[in-house]
Amino acid sequence: MEVIANKFIDFIITQKCTYKCRYCSQSKGHVKNRSHASKHVISGFYRFLDNLDKDYEITITGGEAILHPEFFNIIETVKNKGFKINLITNLSFKLEQYQKIFDILGDSLNRFDISFHIDQIQNFNLMLEKLEEFMLLKHRITKTTFFIPLDKIDAKKELKIDKIVRMAKKYDADFSFQKIRFLNTFKNPNNEKYISHHQKRKTYAKLCFAGCESAVIYENGEVYRCYSSRFNYSNYLGNIIDSEFKLNSDAHACTSSCCNCPKPQAYNQICIERDYIEAFGRTAKNIINLPRLIIKNKQIVITKIKQFFNF
Repeated sequence: MEVIANKFIDFIITQKCTYKCRYCSQSKGHVKNRSHASKHVISGFYRFLDNLDKDYEITITGGEAILHPEFFNIIETVKNKGFKINLITNLSFKLEQYQKIFDILGDSLNRFDISFHIDQIQNFNLMLEKLEEFMLLKHRITKTTFFIPLDKIDAKKELKIDKIVRMAKKYDADFSFQKIRFLNTFKNPNNEKYISHHQKRKTYAKLCFAGCESAVIYENGEVYRCYSSRFNYSNYLGNIIDSEFKLNSDAHACTSSCCNCPKPQAYNQICIERDYIEAFGRTAKNIINLPRLIIKNKQIVITKIKQFFNF
């Protein structure tokens, strides 16, 4: 019987991207000197994988992961270590790049998702042509979801959205409208037709296997339980460069009132059982360490403040 992975590791190998979306929440945002993961960090990642069970899905992401000079070597190495691989792209590269990915990974490419940032696409008709060719190139067993982040929608944008949706249906791909997240708050688009209603679950104090059966690794080697926890001191797991680095051995209490990271929910990592004492202690640690985190991430804080007043 095929093992269906319910565990995942996301490795953000670069902060660089071909787009400059003001609402970017995948990475640490519009920081200066956006960088690639170094050879030292990548070596630490490989060492970590050597001790990891093969039922984990490994997502190589960014930024735009293909921009990393070692991207093709990274995905080939992860494949050779026996893992299923997930990728995501904004489809801004030439088809030859994607063909090379399909050739290297073959059946090991579990997912190849596409994020359509409509305001960033300069030639929409050309992108649609590329999208159709991409779907024809794609291996049949590789799953694809079209993610469509949405803010303000006018008549022109509505036509473009509908064309993307029709393309998804034509090739049996999933599609999902994404709310723009700004300063950790989700904003609905101005058209109810394009709101994907996801069930909100109160998660504070619930035990979550994020950090135990999943983690997010940043380009500097820092490891966090999940995307929502990446600026919370108590959810920092260590650095992948450390040869002794390990994931948590069991579930810990969530410190978010509602989980802002969809993956732990999608992968069924959140339990009904609660631990209020641990959650309260972790929350207190985050509050105590808030000034230190603000200083450490001062450029990000400054950028977010500027975004807030220009939004």
